[in-house]
Amino acid sequence: MSIKELLFSFQGRIGRKVYWIWNAVYYILILGFSMGINQIFPAYSHLILPVFLVFVLIPDLAITAKRWHDRGKSNWWLLLNIPVIIGRMTVPANDPSQLAQSTTLQMVSSLAALVCGMWILVECGFLKGEDGDNSYGAEPK
Repeated sequence: MSIKELLFSFQGRIGRKVYWIWNAVYYILILGFSMGINQIFPAYSHLILPVFLVFVLIPDLAITAKRWHDRGKSNWWLLLNIPVIIGRMTVPANDPSQLAQSTTLQMVSSLAALVCGMWILVECGFLKGEDGDNSYGAEPK
């Protein structure tokens, strides 16, 4: 599978190793970008970071879709990412004092993001894929 197919195609299967490598790269990219933007444009980091997160969203969803396929599940399981994405976009990253002023809606969305994120983590990160070929492709090597 080429890098282009890996990052932008929602077809095929990948194993847990590729999934974990992607997640390590993904979070290192986000952390590095966030730290860099906070240093270079501190006044605009709250505007720039969400744009970057949207930019890396497609590759993240494509890789997660392939992992769901390895588990024998369809792309509809990507809907579990919606609360996670909303949670990432609504957390007050620059001012921890805002956490004490969170609304009930923010708390509920954070809880939903946590539950969905944990489900994705267990299913995609820890559970073995289906043995042999399935309707989504050949078993990853």
